[in-house]
Amino acid sequence: MNTSVRTIIVNVSRGTSDDGSFQKYHVDIEGTMSVMQVLNEIHEKIDPSLAFYASCRLGKCGSCKVKVNGKLCLSCTTPVEGDFTVEPDPSGRLIRDLLVVWDDQKGGEING
Repeated sequence: MNTSVRTIIVNVSRGTSDDGSFQKYHVDIEGTMSVMQVLNEIHEKIDPSLAFYASCRLGKCGSCKVKVNGKLCLSCTTPVEGDFTVEPDPSGRLIRDLLVVWDDQKGGEING
């Protein structure tokens, strides 16, 4: 297992649909981490105002669905390989940052 610490750049969509922009974070990661674990690192150590879902953490509930580098994925099961950009799921209604609500209650489905 790779346990070396390295710094990655994470661009996170911030704000609401009216005032959204991207914020860049420099995050130290160690070993293999998921997108959700990196978001937790940002929230706990850099910016506690970052809003995102972290429910089951097992890839079952689907509430953590986001776009990473333009591709839909579950943040809890997607490993980080280097710098990345994360955006909210476009199929939901944006609340703030990476938080969305789905009118059809099918947030966890990833089609295509």
